[in-house]
Amino acid sequence: MTMTEPATTGKACFSSDDLGFIQTAPTRLLAAAARGQLDLNHLARVELASRGLDRDGVWVGFARAREIHGFDR
Repeated sequence: MTMTEPATTGKACFSSDDLGFIQTAPTRLLAAAARGQLDLNHLARVELASRGLDRDGVWVGFARAREIHGFDR
């Protein structure tokens, strides 16, 4: 599997520029994510909600974003 899978797999295709941030991530965090001890999906939802964005990165406002990402339960 390559880091930039074609759109036919149902996954988004990202350039190396888009994925460059991962190279600066601390090794201990990457290792924890690989072991399943760190949920990167959850962290992404927290960050999107804190920016007021839905799952597609569209501005929906802070309250709606918290609801969409399941933080108003």
